Amino acid sequence: MKSIVPRFEITPLDSLDAYTASPKLAATIYAFDVPLNPHNPWTTSAGDGINGVRVVWHFQQTDPAGNSPGAIIKRWHNAEWLACNPNHPLSICREAFDCHDRLIASIDKLSGRPHSGAGCLITNTRKAAVLSAIGHPMIGWRKNPQVTTWVFHESAAADAALYDDEALFKRLPDANISYAKAAIIGHQNMVAVIKQIQFARVEHRGRVALIGRDMQKRQIDALEKILFRK
Repeated sequence: MKSIVPRFEITPLDSLDAYTASPKLAATIYAFDVPLNPHNPWTTSAGDGINGVRVVWHFQQTDPAGNSPGAIIKRWHNAEWLACNPNHPLSICREAFDCHDRLIASIDKLSGRPHSGAGCLITNTRKAAVLSAIGHPMIGWRKNPQVTTWVFHESAAADAALYDDEALFKRLPDANISYAKAAIIGHQNMVAVIKQIQFARVEHRGRVALIGRDMQKRQIDALEKILFRK
């Protein structure tokens, strides 16, 4: 997807490199077509209280339309700005992630009578989160041992089909559904990258170690004691 609308103006205060350790925020920045830094797309670290491997994503200064990753990061953490701009694509992306988290958390708690009437049936929870984020009301659910189905009002059918359209990003690059889908699918891909990383490069006080992903905890603890000794 290539956005054509500059959503966030560049300022003289923007640094040459913007970064974040949040895969959700990183996926959202990428959804705005801001490219990863080709020379340093991500770094990894461990130790110093970090549970597992911490991946930091590094972005270039802007996207082709002039969007600032630094401004996106700032507004992502600004609850007041998000509340005042609910229809902005950044707010929609944030809401899609919040919806997805709520749906995942509710799957094992669904109780009562499921919806059995007419509706737009969605089995892909990421897709359901995007539809919710762009304003489609969910009217119920259906569940069996294999899958949970989210039921939306029938008016969601057009956007549900649009979500599945392989040409969505080319046809509507600056539609809210495009940003939200790009962000939530990008997050899925970034999590896959994190899981595939075989080594964590650990740096502290000028000392460096590579900690293998499959090393036993006692081996990692021994390495960290050497690396982080005072």
